Amino acid sequence: MLLRFSVENFKSFKQRVEFSMLPSRVKSHPAHVIRAKNTKDISVLKSSIIYGANASGKSNLIKAMRHAQAMVVEGAKLGKNLPYDPFRLDQSCATQPTRFEFEIKSGKQNYAYGFSADHKAIYEEWLFEINKSGETSVFERSLQNNQSQFDFGPLKFKNKEDEQFLQFTAKGTPTNRLFLAECYERNVLTNLNYLTAFVDVSYWFHEKLNIVFPNSKYHGLEMQLHVGNDNADMLARILNEFDTGVAGLSLKEIDFNKELPELPSSVKQDILQEIDEKEAIFVAGPRNTRYQFVRDETSQVKAFKLMTKHLDASGEEVLFDIFQESDGTQRLLDIAPGLLDIFSKDKVYIIDEIDRSLHSEITTSLLNTFLNLTCDVQSQLIVTTHESNLLNLDLIRRDEVWFTQKDKLGATSLYSLEEFQPRFDKDIRKGYLVGRFGGVPVIKDLFSEFKGANCAS
Repeated sequence: MLLRFSVENFKSFKQRVEFSMLPSRVKSHPAHVIRAKNTKDISVLKSSIIYGANASGKSNLIKAMRHAQAMVVEGAKLGKNLPYDPFRLDQSCATQPTRFEFEIKSGKQNYAYGFSADHKAIYEEWLFEINKSGETSVFERSLQNNQSQFDFGPLKFKNKEDEQFLQFTAKGTPTNRLFLAECYERNVLTNLNYLTAFVDVSYWFHEKLNIVFPNSKYHGLEMQLHVGNDNADMLARILNEFDTGVAGLSLKEIDFNKELPELPSSVKQDILQEIDEKEAIFVAGPRNTRYQFVRDETSQVKAFKLMTKHLDASGEEVLFDIFQESDGTQRLLDIAPGLLDIFSKDKVYIIDEIDRSLHSEITTSLLNTFLNLTCDVQSQLIVTTHESNLLNLDLIRRDEVWFTQKDKLGATSLYSLEEFQPRFDKDIRKGYLVGRFGGVPVIKDLFSEFKGANCAS
């Protein structure tokens, strides 16, 4: 689970901002809080909603999380520049590193992991175990004279060989690569799996944190249908419940050579070369078409297209291409599978613009369904949105609502509704729309002079 995230000098964030999933003293909706299991543990919220005007920086907050996750999961190639996108409206920021820090709950512990970097090097990297009473260092890294220096503090090893292995990995970590990523690549997590802090934090970034952008495409449906996974049937039920007209999902087998004119021959050749026996490759084609390619036991490559099923007047099934569905239905196909995941698993799903192409009733229902069905699951849902109907204290807590806003110099600030402490019975939706909490666009009457001139004529 995510406890807190902070970022500094990234895109529209100049100064350090902090996003928190820690609950306040709000007493409403107690089921929205995953309670601490002991006096040293930390309670955490299950959901959060982030509002802001267009270009105010709410999507940049999600991009900051994804940027940091990619550096942990994908690493960096030797000799290549690191991705670096500092605040550009102050020239001094171009010479300063970007800083990211996550506080998370993974396994049985809480951790603080972060780093600072520019396009050339990792300047700092750290990992601490944290609880209410304090913190314990797992490792700290700093850059001195273009060399990374590591301090493993009180870390305990089973033997000298294990200690030397970790020291050797640290010494071999390039200055442009995160140590956590290097540990993953060099099998430190497998060979020294009793060092649970490394295992827990790396696993969280690889498996627990899931970020969905407006253009993200979910490519698990094809395999779930292929193996008869119950999630595919459940997703079809969800689509049907939301009155999309979709009665089911199907994989239609097509001819690899004759029925894929939209895929370039170079792509087809890559598929034939890369796919191994009994493996599957997923490809997104034009107009949101989705394909699965499988090499069977006879070494033949079979092609399947993802289709939706509708029922005609006589109850017979009719197959539709994905692009023939509405934008809202296509968006649900990308969002709903993740929601099915967090209904039963310890996952963190962050969805940017959850309301994109969706009716307000569907957006509200998605959030409400998550909160009602995951009381006993340690999962979280964090979304950005413009959907003001979610600002309802009968649905959410005050400490679950955040706003982004840019100042006159173009820097984004981030703040919680809790800072305003509106009365429990106050209509916060109305307050938001009239600008009481910020986070809404200030629209100037740009055409007043033209209107005036037109009326005068």
